Amino acid sequence: MFAAQSKLFAVSMCSKISDMIRGQATPASMKLQLIPILQYMHHDSYTASMVNKLCMELLANYPAVEFVRVTLSALSTLASATLIDIPQQVVLLLRYLQDDPRLSIKRHALHLLHSLARKGAHLWPQGALNNLIESTTTLLQDGAGNKDLLIRTLDVIEVLSQSAVTCDANREEGNPLLSLCVSACYSPDPFVAVKAITILSRVACYCYEEGLPAYGIQDVVSCLESLTVLLALDDKYLHQLRVCLRSTVKLCWAQPTHCSVFVDAIGGTLFNANSEGGQSERQAVALCEALGAIGSLGENTLLPLLPDILAKLKQTLHVHTKVMLCTLLFQMVAGGYEWNTECTEAVEEVIRNVDGWAKYRIARSAARYGHHTIATQIFKSLKETVASEQLHFWLSGLELVTKAESHLMEKTEDTESKVKVYIVEKLNGAIARYASACASLKAASTPLRSLQFASEYSKLRCEFLQAIVQLLHSCRSLCTAPPPAIAVTVVLATKDDLQRYGRVTHQLRKSAQELKNCADNYQKLYQSAFDADPGSLANIKALQEMCRLLANSVERVCGGSGICTYQQSDVNFDFGDTVEMRQLARCCTELRRLAPPWISEGKNAAISHSRVNCLISQVMLLAGKKMRLPIPRYYFQSLQSTTVKLSVSPQPRVLGEPVSVPQGSQLALKVEGVLRHGRRASLYRSVAAVCISISTTPPSKINADQKDSNANELQQTVTPHRDFFACEFLLSLGSNATGTTACASNNSSVNSNTNTGGGQYQVTASASILDKDGNVWKCGPRSTLQVRVHEEPAKRKLP
Repeated sequence: MFAAQSKLFAVSMCSKISDMIRGQATPASMKLQLIPILQYMHHDSYTASMVNKLCMELLANYPAVEFVRVTLSALSTLASATLIDIPQQVVLLLRYLQDDPRLSIKRHALHLLHSLARKGAHLWPQGALNNLIESTTTLLQDGAGNKDLLIRTLDVIEVLSQSAVTCDANREEGNPLLSLCVSACYSPDPFVAVKAITILSRVACYCYEEGLPAYGIQDVVSCLESLTVLLALDDKYLHQLRVCLRSTVKLCWAQPTHCSVFVDAIGGTLFNANSEGGQSERQAVALCEALGAIGSLGENTLLPLLPDILAKLKQTLHVHTKVMLCTLLFQMVAGGYEWNTECTEAVEEVIRNVDGWAKYRIARSAARYGHHTIATQIFKSLKETVASEQLHFWLSGLELVTKAESHLMEKTEDTESKVKVYIVEKLNGAIARYASACASLKAASTPLRSLQFASEYSKLRCEFLQAIVQLLHSCRSLCTAPPPAIAVTVVLATKDDLQRYGRVTHQLRKSAQELKNCADNYQKLYQSAFDADPGSLANIKALQEMCRLLANSVERVCGGSGICTYQQSDVNFDFGDTVEMRQLARCCTELRRLAPPWISEGKNAAISHSRVNCLISQVMLLAGKKMRLPIPRYYFQSLQSTTVKLSVSPQPRVLGEPVSVPQGSQLALKVEGVLRHGRRASLYRSVAAVCISISTTPPSKINADQKDSNANELQQTVTPHRDFFACEFLLSLGSNATGTTACASNNSSVNSNTNTGGGQYQVTASASILDKDGNVWKCGPRSTLQVRVHEEPAKRKLP
């Protein structure tokens, strides 16, 4: 244990341990305990070479099973640490696999090969995989082994197949790897068959992704179909069924033309089982999850299964299965279809016969796919059945949010004038509901569950709706507020030709600024959602894109800077391939189509009725039935949890009192913190470093509404060690201050100005997270410290 932690200790004791292992006086039992220490001698090349030489001597002099196993383990661990010794260690293990007649040694050699494959599959020597396949095939033919050797060999190959090097070298028809897997995928043992088909599907996916011909793809598809049907019949093969379905989804993602085939196979397996005992609940849920994953890859992929789903919902099923089938139904209708009577009645029948938790999950799925009318009904019925006040307000907030969105999706009148009037009414009604929802979400917040993301998301949606209704009023002012008689004078004074149109110019520019601010707020929300899943982050980006597109359209009409730059840089935003994001992508595409044409400033630049009508059409699109807002997953649940706790010292002796500092002296500020993780840490992204920012606000600016640009600012980036980090700052406050400095920091940046006079200063410490990709996430806490600087008594001057 000391050798594993200390380089100096490991190197200094290496010679002594080597002598003891070679010595004849050392008992064999003691040598077996000393050999594992050699795996930590990887800190320099000379020591590692000496250990390799010693271990090879031990393999030659001590052929007993225990010595061989322990020595091979030490050599493999050492090779994994040094990396450069992996090729020769692979060759050594293959030699023992082929030449040593003992089955225990062969199994151990395959186990070590598996660990080396995980560590560096690209470092395996050329031909090592073929030798592995040949050795295993020979052993099976000679009867020297059993299926355990084949399973262990396939385990090694499965890890190697995750590397593109392995897939590229074994994609040709007739390759030993493909031949072994093709013969093994039809094995009566499900463990062997699933591992073999997993390898074949990975090679096929690689060929599709690289645009290469995939040999034997029909055999792969047929085998996956057969395994899905067979494994779904026995509950003890649930893990193998999930692995098989995962390979199916990856193959459909690589080649969408296979989606229809696998949808028929999985759907037939799911719907043909009788309700009494053909499938367990977990198997049915796994099949539903696979259908949902495949259905998200393309439009109308699951639509042929609609009659079967409706018929299945009428049967006696497990609650979880009913929830998953309802989710599949929501996914299908989200492709741009309307709800018919049969689908609505099927969902309502399920809602009446399930418990409260299942109802909540159904409503959550409906809200995530944009079916807010159904979600509103469920949340309304649930909010009076919970025992907690916080849960009541949480469900009330969800009801109001979905009610606001369903209100926007209501049908409008036929005539154009009535439509425009009704759009304003719908927007005002949705804004009022969102304002109430924000209040309910605030009341539902607790110290353990802050609901910060849900509150901010709802607040930004409300601000966006307010911005577009204001834009609609601004567009109407073109007719209701004609230009004044002094418009020509205003144009000459401001040198802005568009001022001749009067009030509408100012109103449109104000709306454009509001939309830009909304887009900036979405960006801030994005940076605060460190634990959000990729789909939720894409949802925020899409809403930010809508704000920018609409702001760009307004600036095309009323004039503005930076329009062409935005068009060229952000027009290729990637929305992703999920069902929810395709809805937002269609909306953004329609926004671009309805945008007014760009006219450069000059004689042709004008605020005309036709160009303003383009803006009105865009607003009607965003507030119409075609715009279904999918509520992101992070709004409801977080699969990853990361929190930062800060402690700033010194602290005042009396709570609420400021820290006293004499004028002319410096304040040593120490910031300590810890990272707390949930049950599934680093699921989407992990913490690489923490950036601590210190800002000092002088007394005259503490209560100012605007941000003080002259405040002292300092940043320091620290790397957490076992989720703990600490840094120190040296602050100079008062009349003699020349700025703020950092202690022992190479990553600090200072923007300091001289503070004048004494008084009470406000020192604010905030934390931001840096992930492994270098992205900054402003999701850390803020800690405020009040510091009082005592002024020196001023000297009186003689008159």
